[in-house]
Amino acid sequence: MSKSHLNILVQLAKVDGIVVQEEVDLINEVGKANGMSEEEIASCFEEELPIGDLSSLTDDKKYDLIYSIVQLMKIDGKLYNEEIKFCAKMSAKLGYEEDVLFELMLKIYADPDLCADKESLKKQIQEFLIP
Repeated sequence: MSKSHLNILVQLAKVDGIVVQEEVDLINEVGKANGMSEEEIASCFEEELPIGDLSSLTDDKKYDLIYSIVQLMKIDGKLYNEEIKFCAKMSAKLGYEEDVLFELMLKIYADPDLCADKESLKKQIQEFLIP
């Protein structure tokens, strides 16, 4: 995951006007899991990068990003219209049909521990990729 991809998560966290600690923790966790330093992660909170072309990502990277986006949207336990609109825009940029967002939300929201079987879910979600 690149700095620009982590930036998408930061923008989502900020879209409702309130960044809660759980969102910060998840963003840090995602950044660290993808080999980013604390300085690189912190810089994502300080500078807002434009969201570039996401269509060239591999299907695996697209899935990882859309999964992280929905996971972050869930973390504070509240759904805001701004978050849903942002996620819908991101799923379209990633090349998914619009129904993917609802499918992911249902699956991830049904799992209170955020530990859904990612591989099984991935197979279902990849069917929503527009060829």
